[in-house]
Amino acid sequence: MIRPITPADAHALADLSAGTGFFHPGEIETLHGVLADYFATNRDDYGHRAVLCEEAGRPIGYVYFAPEEMTDRTWYVWWIAVAADRQARGIGKELLAFAEQEVRAAGGRLLVIETSSTAKYEPTRRFYLKCGYAHVATVPDLYADGDGMAVFTKRM
Repeated sequence: MIRPITPADAHALADLSAGTGFFHPGEIETLHGVLADYFATNRDDYGHRAVLCEEAGRPIGYVYFAPEEMTDRTWYVWWIAVAADRQARGIGKELLAFAEQEVRAAGGRLLVIETSSTAKYEPTRRFYLKCGYAHVATVPDLYADGDGMAVFTKRM
């Protein structure tokens, strides 16, 4: 079941993200701040959206997406994660399809996703390609030396 996140979900989503092994502690700390800002202002004032997929009352994946300021109907996926024990079962695809549907309904024209260019993230990059995204750019060494940002887009 996909539903909007609530403040009570914040710690579970941070734990889910940490459990994937893809996010370092600083990113988890950032996620806490992003979710606090989401509930304080970003959801109501800026149109940010965040939903989770749950199974038997347990969050097993989520996606956070938002319109990008100073663009013509461009949206960004800020966060997407699926619990480590539930990956490769279509949950991420379902969440991304939900976000795409919401972006289209809001009149969005382009959805952008960024991820790491390191070998560890190769499955993530393949996932975006399988979901119909185009790899449009890589910014070398953005996150750290040897860790660039891979940018994917999909027309809505």
